[in-house]
Amino acid sequence: MMRVKNRRIPAFAALLLLCACFTHSSALATVTPVSPGPETTPKVAEVATVIGDNYVRYPQLEGMQSADLQQAINDEIVNSANIVQRLITLSALQQGGAGLKVSYTTYLKNSLFSVVISAKGMMENFRSGHQYTALAYDLRSGTRLRLSDFFSDPGEAVAWMEDQLFGGYADELSLYLEHAEVAPLPAESFSFDDDGITFYYPYRQFAFLSEYSGAVQFQYGELQAFLIQDSGGVPAMLDALIPQYGDAQIRENIETAAAQGTLPGVPVSLGDALSDMIAQYRLVRTPDQYPGGRYFQLEAPQFREVLVLSDALTQGWESSIAEGLLAMRMNLFGIQTGVTERSRWHDILGEPAASVDLDASMASDYGLPEGTMDYYTVAGRQLMLYADASGVLYAVRLAK
Repeated sequence: MMRVKNRRIPAFAALLLLCACFTHSSALATVTPVSPGPETTPKVAEVATVIGDNYVRYPQLEGMQSADLQQAINDEIVNSANIVQRLITLSALQQGGAGLKVSYTTYLKNSLFSVVISAKGMMENFRSGHQYTALAYDLRSGTRLRLSDFFSDPGEAVAWMEDQLFGGYADELSLYLEHAEVAPLPAESFSFDDDGITFYYPYRQFAFLSEYSGAVQFQYGELQAFLIQDSGGVPAMLDALIPQYGDAQIRENIETAAAQGTLPGVPVSLGDALSDMIAQYRLVRTPDQYPGGRYFQLEAPQFREVLVLSDALTQGWESSIAEGLLAMRMNLFGIQTGVTERSRWHDILGEPAASVDLDASMASDYGLPEGTMDYYTVAGRQLMLYADASGVLYAVRLAK
């Protein structure tokens, strides 16, 4: 790991050297790709410059068989994320003024690599703001990954995703945000991980009240109809192709998730402290109440149409814990919102322990459409599957 810490401003000469190193453009097309041999394992190293509470951190690849290819990718990361300008800004920050924090996340699996760099604070226009830079690569060839590497028909997939965002998410956001344009989807700015694909918006198109740019995630489970099914394709390499489980396996998988107190693709569990969640994932707005509790909408893209539920305390909710998880988009190992009919989950899970019909007035108190709640007890937890008036799964709730 390479790590540079600067405690004082006089590192400006070093910044000029960095400028000289990275101002050339990286021409990936001129590099001859070399397939990594079994003895090579690409790794991610951190480069960090820290001045007081402010910092610029970014990743660089190590261990690739082709040094030229590795350098070209590393240069593109630096250039695309405007790292040199960030370092110059960091060196020139005034005490008491706006700060700068540049951080990153990476994901590397089967020679498929994605990186997201987040720059929050003083931008190059001398105004405070936020910017994501998202890049994705196939390290075997060094090429940038595009949506055509994931979807058999990218245009159809993007149109479907935009429809999903307009179907509820956009209406809710537009009530309180100045910039909340979820379409067009930023199809060239995305990352991937174990759970799905995340898209990152320009600040002026979609931004939260926290002044972080918007991002939306789509789980692989909801994208199955669009993913390339080839066994050698990118989705297969990421284990994004979900198998068709039998009923017994679906029940077993649900029991395992319930015992762990979580739902697929949701990065928190029942019993987790809300203060920790809010610090990491940030609140979209002041939490709303429903009969008997309070729900929290978090900014992080994994929580699109996924709410964290707590008790009904009117004060001191920061010290509460997660009492439940309510997901309006979920593939519960084959029981999927917007797809699975009520009769089908009865076939899989059996008859519910209890069912409650909600008319439009009662349902609105819970932020749901008219429908029916089916309750199951699974691994000591309460699992609620909610069917809308058409009998199709609308929401999944797991509670203590």
